[in-house]
Amino acid sequence: MKYSAGLLLCLLPIHALSAADEMSCSLSVLSDLGWRLADNRADIGFENTDTCNTIAIPLFKYNSTTESADKIRTRSEQTLKSVTSKCLFNRRYHRSVKGVINKLSENLEFKFLPVGDDPRDPFSPPEGTWDTSSAKGYDIPLQSISNSIRSLYKKPFVAECSTAVQIAQLASLTEHYADQTDKMIDTSEVGIGTWNQYAKTPSIAARQSLFISRRDRRKDGLSKLASIGRSAFYGQVGYIKPYKNTSFIDSWDNRGQNYMIVDVTNKAVAAIKAREKPLKELSRISRSIWKKYRKRQSRGEAIEKLKKEMQEELEMADPFFNDIKIYVHPLRTKNFAAHIARQFGYNPRTPYVFEVYEDFQPGYFYNRFINHRMKQCLQ
Repeated sequence: MKYSAGLLLCLLPIHALSAADEMSCSLSVLSDLGWRLADNRADIGFENTDTCNTIAIPLFKYNSTTESADKIRTRSEQTLKSVTSKCLFNRRYHRSVKGVINKLSENLEFKFLPVGDDPRDPFSPPEGTWDTSSAKGYDIPLQSISNSIRSLYKKPFVAECSTAVQIAQLASLTEHYADQTDKMIDTSEVGIGTWNQYAKTPSIAARQSLFISRRDRRKDGLSKLASIGRSAFYGQVGYIKPYKNTSFIDSWDNRGQNYMIVDVTNKAVAAIKAREKPLKELSRISRSIWKKYRKRQSRGEAIEKLKKEMQEELEMADPFFNDIKIYVHPLRTKNFAAHIARQFGYNPRTPYVFEVYEDFQPGYFYNRFINHRMKQCLQ
C-alpha cells in the first residue's frame, strides 16, 4: 500500500513522530522550491538534476515503505542544499531580477548622485521609508523591507552605482520571496551603504554564499559560475574596475561600474567555461584592445568614433563582451562591451578589468527561507 508523507504521521508510533514530521516538512520545502516528489519508487534517487543548464523539473524519488523516515529526511535535507536546488531557485529568481530592473529603470526620479567630491552619502532614500539615522552607518528599511523597497519604484531618490546594485539585489530577493520576505527577514538584517558599511549588515556578515564564496572570488568567480551553469549567473553582481590607480582617473564619478547580471546566453557560458582562467584572460583582452585605442586617441582621433569602434571590436572578440547583459545605474541594461567603451570615453588613461563579488545576500535569503518554511511546517 502507498502512503503519503502526511498520512505516515498518523500511522507511526509516538516515538517516531519527530523524524516523520521533519521528513514530511523537508519534502514540503523541496516542493516549494519546485521539485516534483515521487513516492513508492523502487529506483529511489533523482531525475532531471541539471537545473543549471536546462529547464527540466527535478524529481525526488523515495519509498516511504522501504526507507525509514530518518533516511528520507536526511536525503531531502541534503537535497535542499544541493546545486540542483540552488539553480532551481535561481531560474525562478531570474524573473524577479528582470522585473525589478524594469521597475527601477522606469522610475525616472531615481537619480545618480550630483557631481561632487567624495566622501558622499551614497544613498538618499525617499523621506519616511528608510532609517537614515542608523547608528551602524548604513540605511535600513524603516517599517518593513517590502514597503521600503516599493517606495523606490515610484518616489524620487538618489543613489550611486554601488548602492544601486545593493538596492537591485535586495529588491529582486524581496520580489522573489514575496509575502515571505517580511516574515523571515527582520529589517535590522539588511541595509544599504558604502561597501565597508554594507559588509557589516548581518545578511552579508554571515557570509552564507549561494555559489560564490570568498575563496571562489579570489580564485576566479567567473570560472565557478560557468562550471555550475547558465542559471548560476542570474542576479550575480560584480565590478568593472580601473586597472591603473586613481591618479589615472579623469572622471571620478565614472571611475568604475558596479553591475548586476540580468541575462546571459549559452554561447557566453560555453566561452567562459572553455577558458582556463576566464577573469584574467578576459581582462587581458580588455587591456589589449584599450592599448590599441589609447594610441589612436593620443594621435588625435575623435573619442566618439573610437568608442564606437572599440565597442564593436570587443563584441567580436568574445561572447562575454556581447552576450551578457548587465544592469548599471543610471545606464540601465547594456553589454560589457558598451560599458567598457563608455569608460574609455571618460577615463581613457586606464584600461578596465573585471571582478565578481560573493553572493552572500542571495545565500542568506535562501537559507533563511528553508529554515523559515521548516519552522512553519513543524509548528
